[in-house]
Amino acid sequence: MIRIHHIAVGYHQVLLRSEDIQLNAGKVYALVGRNGIGKSTLLQSLTGALPLLEGKVSFMNDDLSSLSRIELVKRVAVVESRFEGIEYLKVKDYIALGRTPYTDAFGQLTTQDWEVIQQTASAIGIRSLMEKFTDQISDGERQLCAVARAFVQETPIILLDEPTAFLDYLNRQKLLNILIALSKNQQKCMLLSTHDLELCLKAELPLLLASSGKLSLKEHFNLEEVLFEMSKP
Repeated sequence: MIRIHHIAVGYHQVLLRSEDIQLNAGKVYALVGRNGIGKSTLLQSLTGALPLLEGKVSFMNDDLSSLSRIELVKRVAVVESRFEGIEYLKVKDYIALGRTPYTDAFGQLTTQDWEVIQQTASAIGIRSLMEKFTDQISDGERQLCAVARAFVQETPIILLDEPTAFLDYLNRQKLLNILIALSKNQQKCMLLSTHDLELCLKAELPLLLASSGKLSLKEHFNLEEVLFEMSKP
């Protein structure tokens, strides 16, 4: 699904270098590491927003650099760390933005588009929020809406940049459980950056560990091992 071929990411200098890594469909991978280590830089590089310094990334056997913008947004959806809500923007209309790659030049939604939106809202458990304004619901509800927007984009890959950062423990756990269930049911490959190591351990998520300027895949680990690796300069 995602193949990372010995890449180097950064701006004017390398922040992270990776092993040759394969991320598969039906799994949620947790990207972990200290603040400033390069996790957000890696996610930006995987979306094509930031050029790779070395190596290459392939999505479903196609090189990232060869994909047009419209091809890319049909393969990769992004969830930011926080959606603040917008005055007078209803939840249903915010989620509908995920259908933009499939609409015509006038942005018209078809009956099929609305079916995808309603089915996704049901799967995530936010049907009751659809007529509410996005600035009048809780942080946890807004993050679920942001996830729904990404899912209606119908991409095989979803990247999430610390989606639980502003949530309490129960909402972090709820969101993670939803992501794990949907990744399996819809065979999506998800990569989320997070500081919730204990939740990752409890959920037995494979880790992409960023430490000492290197990115490596850890399929099996314990908390002490990861904390030790993350403590390295």
